[in-house]
Amino acid sequence: MRIEKVLRRAGPLAAELGAVAEDLRASVVQVQSRAGGGAGVIWDANGLVVTNDHVAREERVGVVLSGGDRLAGTVVGRDREHDLAAVRVGRGGLPAAPHRDSTGLRVGELVLALGHPFGLEYALTAGIVSGLPEPAAERPMVRADLSLNPGNSGGPLADAAGRVVGINAMVAGPGLALAVPSAVVRAFVARVAGRVPRLGITAVPVTLPPAYARLVGSGATLGLVVSALEPGSAAAASGLLIGDVVVAAGGAPLAAPQRLVDAAAL
Repeated sequence: MRIEKVLRRAGPLAAELGAVAEDLRASVVQVQSRAGGGAGVIWDANGLVVTNDHVAREERVGVVLSGGDRLAGTVVGRDREHDLAAVRVGRGGLPAAPHRDSTGLRVGELVLALGHPFGLEYALTAGIVSGLPEPAAERPMVRADLSLNPGNSGGPLADAAGRVVGINAMVAGPGLALAVPSAVVRAFVARVAGRVPRLGITAVPVTLPPAYARLVGSGATLGLVVSALEPGSAAAASGLLIGDVVVAAGGAPLAAPQRLVDAAAL
């Protein structure tokens, strides 16, 4: 029955996806440098573009809007661990791409990728989500069963409504694409904008003993022992005490100390 329903909806769905891709195109740019190039996503209307760190290798890059306008861009933030870069251009009122929290993705969802593979401008590919980010992974990625090629890097992985759920980063094999989850991108943009709240703690990372890890039951293997608290801070107000061990943040185990900061920025 489900297959029959999908087939009945295939015609209208194709037309809707065409419209979605056209809308998304306005928010996708070309990022150019002497070392090469790729794609980028207009993340906010005030001129912030998100792309891959390996695409924006130089501090100054060229940014070409969908209408053909060429702008000078300056890299204002990098996260090499997650292969992200933020580029600022001197123009406001840009069409920012809508984005959705990637933590709500499900395996089997239809996704679209838009970029400039092999110099072909705004080539579209489609597929499904084949794997979700592992919360405990040092570098969580969305896996998608679709085609990516050189020039797609830095472009959007979007859902069927055109909302960005990831930034395409690499190919893991034929027809297997990896994208940085939008939850990670949002945390990165918040850090670039200086919007990360000050937690007010000093913590020391420790490896959890197996027995304690089983007792916690969150899949955590790493903990952060609170060694100092800033009076009046958000951490103190939350009830944390010196000696407490933080084992999860944002509902996910801590795979690295940075995860605590990332969760606070969401």
